[in-house]
Amino acid sequence: MVFLVISFRRDYLMSRRECGVWTPSAVCKFYPRQVTMSSDPVETMEVTQLVESKVRKWFQLNNLKRNGYISKQDFTDMSEAFKKEFNLSEKKFQAINTWLENGWDILIKKGEEMKAKGANGGISIDTTPILIEVGRKWRENGSISEDEYLTAFKEIVSINKNLFVETFEAMVGSFFDAFDVSDSGYITTETFQRGMKCFGMTNTEAVDMMFHAMDTKKEGKIDRERYVGHWVEFMTGDNKDGVIAQFLCRM
Repeated sequence: MVFLVISFRRDYLMSRRECGVWTPSAVCKFYPRQVTMSSDPVETMEVTQLVESKVRKWFQLNNLKRNGYISKQDFTDMSEAFKKEFNLSEKKFQAINTWLENGWDILIKKGEEMKAKGANGGISIDTTPILIEVGRKWRENGSISEDEYLTAFKEIVSINKNLFVETFEAMVGSFFDAFDVSDSGYITTETFQRGMKCFGMTNTEAVDMMFHAMDTKKEGKIDRERYVGHWVEFMTGDNKDGVIAQFLCRM
C-alpha cells in the first residue's frame, strides 16, 4: 500500500501559492500487527480540496520514477533498500515488505470481511469499485495512476475512515521500527536521514528541517506515537497549519 513512500525533490514540493488554503495518528512492532475491527462507530470523511491536494502530492512524492504511475515492483525495490541500509532483521524486513507490497490487499480484505459480517463500514465492488480495481492491479503487478489512487482513497474514507487510519498506522509503524535501530522507542535525525535516503530523498538539509518540524517537543528525538500521528494528520487532517503541511509548504 502506497502510504509512506516519500521522496522530496524541490520541483515536487508545494509552494505556499500551490497549497492555498490546504492541509495535509499510529502502530506495529517489528512485524505487521493484526488490524482489528473496532466496536466504535464508523467514522467517515469528506475529502476537501485541501485534502485532495495533499493526497495528490503524496502520490507524486511516491512516484520516484516521475512517470505518473506507481507499481508493486517499485516498492519491492524499496524494501530491499531498507534491508541493505539498516541491516534489518527478518521480522523488520518482512513488516516493511508486507505493507509496501500487500497493504492494499490487507485493507480490502478487512473491509470485505466487515461487509460479509454485516458490519457498518464494510466494502464491496458496489461501494468501492475503484479501490477493488486498484487492489486487483496491485496483485497482478500492474501500475496505478494518480487519479486511480486519489479515487480509491476517496472511496475508502467515505465508507470507513477508521479502516484506512488503522491500516495506515500499522504500516507507518513498521517504518518507524526500521528507523529505530536501537529498539529504544525513538528515532533520531541520523536514522531518519538514512531512512529517507531509501525513499530517494538525498537533500539532507530538507530532511533535517522535516525532522525538527516533527520534533514538536524539541527533544532531538521522536517517539512512535508522534511520528505516526504526524503522518496520519498529513493524510487526513484539514488543518493548513499541520506540522508536515507547514514543512512541505515552505519548500
